[in-house]
Amino acid sequence: MTKIIKAVKYFVIGVLLGSFSFLLILLFSDGMLVESKSVLSLFLFSGLIGLVSMIFKTEWFNFPIRLLIHLLVTIVIVCLMMYFAGWWNLIVVEHIPSFGITFALIYIVVWIMLYLADVTNTKKINDVIQKRKAK
Repeated sequence: MTKIIKAVKYFVIGVLLGSFSFLLILLFSDGMLVESKSVLSLFLFSGLIGLVSMIFKTEWFNFPIRLLIHLLVTIVIVCLMMYFAGWWNLIVVEHIPSFGITFALIYIVVWIMLYLADVTNTKKINDVIQKRKAK
């Protein structure tokens, strides 16, 4: 049962981060039309990216390999999301570099946010441990 709860947690975190990323894109885009199928696609595929992030809790490969696998699978999922949401036709040859840059920036921003959250949580845990040892 705990594996299901963990998977749901990762799925929800993926949806939250995907929604945040999408809102950032909307903030800087010029009048992008958002349809309900696009939002549903975003929720589903962002959740899948969250599930793929579970690879970081395994010891299958070393971290750089896991990061590369996550990056490649994330790119595939984003492309599938764009196809199913009806955004694929917006990517023409002239926009591929801007798509790549946008993807890279969002990927880096999300990683920084997750890293900072991890550092904060680790500090809190260490503080609790230090308080228990001091008693």
